Amino acid sequence: MGLMDILMQAGGGSLIDQVAKQAGLSPEQAQDLVKSVGSAMAGQVKGRIESPKVDSGDLEDLLRDSKYAHMIDKPDDFLNSGKREEEGIEVLKHVTGSREVSREVASEVANKSGFDTSLIKSLLPMLAPLVIGALSKGLASDDVPVNMKPSRESDNGLMGMLDFDNDGSIMDDVAGLAMKYIF
Repeated sequence: MGLMDILMQAGGGSLIDQVAKQAGLSPEQAQDLVKSVGSAMAGQVKGRIESPKVDSGDLEDLLRDSKYAHMIDKPDDFLNSGKREEEGIEVLKHVTGSREVSREVASEVANKSGFDTSLIKSLLPMLAPLVIGALSKGLASDDVPVNMKPSRESDNGLMGMLDFDNDGSIMDDVAGLAMKYIF
């Protein structure tokens, strides 16, 4: 199951319902918006992982934190919590690296999707933990072949976690994951 499938099915569709309600969109528009934001955020995760200038240990911790994967099963618990905004901003900071980059992501998604930038900015903190949860759930999924799962012996942080074939390069592995989870 890909990233978009996980997001679309989160909580039996309640994630899409919540986004539609909060944003004043139809369920179909909410799906399109979640897909656009999810793809952009997955791209941010990939970019931070690939950058030799970025310590991606914070992303490793987020991806391994089971509470984010569990949010996918019960997104309403997170979406209706009093800490949603605070926690969402914190996760978003780890995913993008800064508020400025978060704004750039919102602008990029708006340009590609046609949705209003301010709407996307308001939804990024809501969706960031759920995208991390979907990625986390996807990495732990039984749908990922055993030979594509991270090797515990060679685990040296997130780079090791994503070098599934132990060839020393994550480029091929991340590209494969991106194709699997985005489409």
